[in-house]
Parts: sequence; structure tokens; C-alpha cells
Amino acid sequence: MHDGALPFARVPEDAARTHVVHARGVFAPEVLRALRHYLASLSGTQLACGASEREQRAVARGESSDALRLDPSWFDAFREPARTLLEAIGPYHWVSYPPQVRTVRRATHLVPWHQDVGYQRLLGARAHQRHITCFVPLDDDPQRRPSIEFVRTAAPELAHVARDGFAAGLDATPAGERVAFALALGDALLFGDLVPHRTIVPDPARPERRSLEFRLLRPEDAVLDKDYFDVRAGGFTRRAQTVEVA
Repeated sequence: MHDGALPFARVPEDAARTHVVHARGVFAPEVLRALRHYLASLSGTQLACGASEREQRAVARGESSDALRLDPSWFDAFREPARTLLEAIGPYHWVSYPPQVRTVRRATHLVPWHQDVGYQRLLGARAHQRHITCFVPLDDDPQRRPSIEFVRTAAPELAHVARDGFAAGLDATPAGERVAFALALGDALLFGDLVPHRTIVPDPARPERRSLEFRLLRPEDAVLDKDYFDVRAGGFTRRAQTVEVA
């Protein structure tokens, strides 16, 4: 597994799923601060609580209600994208809608070891066959907040089970060297769907985190008749029966 030496624009296709990049300064800090304040303004409102039992379980895990996730405001992060962002994501310029919006506050919010492909398998026919995740911290000091730890390995797809209140996790800690990154506001972590990872808390004095998690994919890997945000075009789109690849 690479550790950020190459952006996804230059990663061989067969290596992208086990690749991870610390993309520095690819988002505008003032936009992320505005999104953080907006998220804080919604905390405790009916919009953020969710009505269904499924949504309430998600909120208990530090995730968000359907209505909050479906708010298109989170895609403000991708409007007027920086050249460095476009270079980092390469062909993965369609973003799945809606994103995940997370507020980590307690131990039950810490996600156990897993690969994102494990969650995709739960979606059945609506699953993406491959994607990369874009993790975007919203706090001013993300290097001290709960973050992500990875295992450096060319891992295959591993078996997942429900554990620790989450729908998909690994039974055991994956073998391999562990690696984490010191993030600044405006940075992102980009990683393939086969990369084993979990939540870590580097500084117990800062146990809370606000973040956005986007699933990015190539247009040809999109699911038919599903909504996406095209970072290059700056708007929402869908894949029809055929797609023209740039």
C-alpha cells in the first residue's frame, strides 16, 4: 500500500483499491469552518435526530439522520475545486450522494477495524464495485482529534461481521504496519475500499470530532439512476445506460 507518494491520478488501476493518500491543503479552510458551524447549528434539532429506529441507531453511532445527510450544503466543499484536489482524485471525480456526516463524541462512536467494501456489500445491487473514500475533518486542530489509522498491506477483500454496534467490522486486527497522518484543516485522507482502517483518538483531551466522508468513484463505476456530484462539472448528475468517459 502506498502512503501518499502518488495521487490517485497516477495510481495504477490494480493498486487504487489498496492505496491511501494524505492530500494536503486541497479544501478551503473557510468553507470547512462554515460547514462546521452549520453542522453545529443543526445539532439537537428535529432534522438531526431522525424519526426511524434505523436513523436513531445511526445517530447513536455518531452518524447522522437521513434528512441531515441529504442536505446538499455538504457539497459546498467541492464547489470551485482547487487544482490540487482535482490532481489528487484523478478519475474519481463523481461523488456519491448523500455523504456521511459524523460527530464523534464518545467511545461508542469509534468505528472498529473494517474495509469500506464491507459496507458496500450490505447495499446489494446498489453497491459500488469500487470507490475511494475522502475523509474531511472539520475541526481547526484535526491532528489532535479522533482520526483514522490504517494498516499498510495489500489486503484482499476480507470477511466482515456486525460488531460493536456497527453493521460491518473485522473479527481480528489486520496484520501489517499501522500508519496514521497528522492532519491540518483543509487536508483530506483519500483511500481505496480495500484499505483496512479504524478510528483512533491520538489526544484523549480532544475526544470530539466533526467530519465529512464522501465516496468518490469513476463515472463508469456509477450505479444507474443514482445521484452524484460531478466535481469537474460543479453540479449533480446521474449515469444513464451509457456514460462518456473523459
